[in-house]
Amino acid sequence: MVTETVDTINQDRSVNFGRQLGSIFEKASVLPILIPVCLLFAFLAPSFATPTNISALLAVAAVVFVAAVGETFVMLTAGIDISVASVLACSAIIGAAVMGQDGSPWVGLIVSVTVGLIFGAFNGFSVAVLGLTPFVLTLGTHLIARGIAFSVSEGIAMRVPQALRQLGRVEYLNIPFIAFVAVAVLLVAMFALRKTTWGRYIYLLGANKDAANYVGIRHKWIEGSVYVIAGGLAGLAGYLSVINLGVALPGVGDPLLLTIIGGVILGGTSMFGGEGAIWRTALGILLLAVLSNGLNLLGFEFYDKLIVEGLVILLGTGLAVRLGRAS
Repeated sequence: MVTETVDTINQDRSVNFGRQLGSIFEKASVLPILIPVCLLFAFLAPSFATPTNISALLAVAAVVFVAAVGETFVMLTAGIDISVASVLACSAIIGAAVMGQDGSPWVGLIVSVTVGLIFGAFNGFSVAVLGLTPFVLTLGTHLIARGIAFSVSEGIAMRVPQALRQLGRVEYLNIPFIAFVAVAVLLVAMFALRKTTWGRYIYLLGANKDAANYVGIRHKWIEGSVYVIAGGLAGLAGYLSVINLGVALPGVGDPLLLTIIGGVILGGTSMFGGEGAIWRTALGILLLAVLSNGLNLLGFEFYDKLIVEGLVILLGTGLAVRLGRAS
């Protein structure tokens, strides 16, 4: 009798554990891909799991993630911001131009974020008030921001103060400084979405705009605000890219757009709005960063990396849809 009771308890624990594990994978569909990929690269590339490589990987992921947080806000409202990567580059260039080689890093930070906010305010006003289509509008903003970045820099890298370059070498427990900035952004964004009325309205607006109008939500203010925040975070990401690279590059955003949007979608944020989470975006961005880093270490060419990353995005989004239908 006692043995049967113990067996029953153990079975119940196993079932509960299985349900909990299934719930985790359902909410974070990227995990079944991320974990094996990390193990595979650790086995195939001995330098992958070294502290130096992990630090470099986290630094790159941190820059992309900060910009992707803003993109997540926008996509939760069923919008999209194609300009995010170019605004990132433009903010970095203008911030570097104002700082020069001997200016204050704080001035550069303020200028970079302000540039991003200006672009974000323009996008938000045009979408929320003028009713322009987000894709077409932000495609135009993307071209403007990219043109400004190359015009100001004349197409070459711009040097920044020594203090800023040294900040890029600051680490704690082999974790780069900018990774801690990204974690701070993660925590603030999660709090804003989960614990504030503004965050709840974002989900409602993305899920059903008519219902949001019916209950009296100021949807234009909510819709406009996410583009402003996306611009500001793109500006911050541009500044972090300068810290990471030690220079401001006009083309720094060129390879990042698909990574930013792909990471957000891979993390489970719906392009139709109303579904997604910031921590899931973090996992999506981390997976793409791990893929890029690992394939580099294995000697893959750029175009081969694109094929692999595209397949992973397709696999991850397909898995997310399948789990969503099953839930």
